[in-house]
Amino acid sequence: MKKEVKLITNDKTINLTNFDNFIYLDFVENDVQMNTNTIEINGVDGVLTGASSFAPFDLELNFIFSGVDIKDYHLFKSKLRSIVYQREPYYVWHSDMPGKKYAVLPSATEIEDLYSRNGKVTLKFSVFKGYSESLYLTDQFSLGDGKWQFENGLVPDSDIKYKHTRTLFEIFNGSSDTIDPRHSHELKIRIRLATETGFKIINKETGDVFEYTGKLKANQSFVIDGGYAYKDEKRCGRQTNHGILRLASGYNTFEVWGKISDFEIEFVFPFIYR
Repeated sequence: MKKEVKLITNDKTINLTNFDNFIYLDFVENDVQMNTNTIEINGVDGVLTGASSFAPFDLELNFIFSGVDIKDYHLFKSKLRSIVYQREPYYVWHSDMPGKKYAVLPSATEIEDLYSRNGKVTLKFSVFKGYSESLYLTDQFSLGDGKWQFENGLVPDSDIKYKHTRTLFEIFNGSSDTIDPRHSHELKIRIRLATETGFKIINKETGDVFEYTGKLKANQSFVIDGGYAYKDEKRCGRQTNHGILRLASGYNTFEVWGKISDFEIEFVFPFIYR
């Protein structure tokens, strides 16, 4: 099977390995870099620790190219640079890790000339989010399509789903880390229900509570997008407790409280991988 590399932008996908005689070899995903948060206090042993954050890490993709002649070789090098270096960030996908994508900024293109019309090409990227992501969001989740991978092995659970109509349900987070909107992790929760008194959403795994105290009709939209709540696409934070809902790695049990009807909820997010 042919190995592939794709660049995924906002409006198109470019398959680099569709270019004639440009062959993808392998990749190097450099180690995760952490920024530790510590405070030293005079007269106190050691340091006080706070939450650590993850710094960008490097991704290298190695290729080989064989030109028809020297002119073809130089033209390809120029074309490759014009494709790789773009003004906006984009995603990189490669077939060695088919369930992942990387949000990147290009950092270097190293080309080692071999026998005048051939070259070894190394594309270097900075994965600026500090983690890779699942290729798709959970609103496209299916265990049977082969497009998902799990860091701790496949979870053969046919009951995994991300849209529910019961007020007690489970959400599976296949990430290797907690999904936390405070770290700019993508998490969108779409809710439809009818209530005159509001509702609470509780994650029993993390202890997080989100509360809305206003009214809702069944035909109105309500979305928790990261740390912000929207009613009919307008911010409604004043009617909430400003609670942040996180997703621990693995299964999370949720319960929705309140006098509600016509209930439906959907969680949309990518898995993240360190």
